[in-house]
Amino acid sequence: MRVLITFLSLLLLSACSTMKVETDYSPEFAFDTLSTFTIVHKDKEGDNTLTASRIIDALSNDLTTKGYQAVERSAADYYVLFHTDVRSKTKVDTDYQSLGMYPYRYGRGPGRGYGYNYGGMTTSTTRVYTYDEGKLIVDIVDPRDNDIIWRGIATDRLKSHDDPDERRAYIDEVIAELLKTFPVKKNVR
Repeated sequence: MRVLITFLSLLLLSACSTMKVETDYSPEFAFDTLSTFTIVHKDKEGDNTLTASRIIDALSNDLTTKGYQAVERSAADYYVLFHTDVRSKTKVDTDYQSLGMYPYRYGRGPGRGYGYNYGGMTTSTTRVYTYDEGKLIVDIVDPRDNDIIWRGIATDRLKSHDDPDERRAYIDEVIAELLKTFPVKKNVR
């Protein structure tokens, strides 16, 4: 059931600017040697296969556009794996408001300093928000030793999309943002 909720949650990722993307890679790996890939994904019981298919399509389209060729697993220079996760988050906001505020001067006279002091009362209002946060992790794996050579993580608040086209467009947007730094282009000095 948790896996089903995880995949469903990706559908609900918000299209707002709350998306955060992080990437990491192995600086020793020669990314310019890569030309072929395969996406490795095994459906588990309870998975949302619609979402998984959309993620696979978005990954394949983005990598093909970058010039990589999709091939059978045995012929791939690298594997692409993805994982999803959903966590419930809590945000606490506290606002402070002053009531009956009025300034008065103090320190009149030589050597006593000058300034303002404020009288009145301060009250606080605390609001607690609970929301779900979805995470998509994409790993690029070297098939020779099964080491991760590149990882991208997209995190966003969850929000529902009413239409399958909206879901597909959002997944495409997340994948494009996530794969912006793949392949790694090293600076030659």
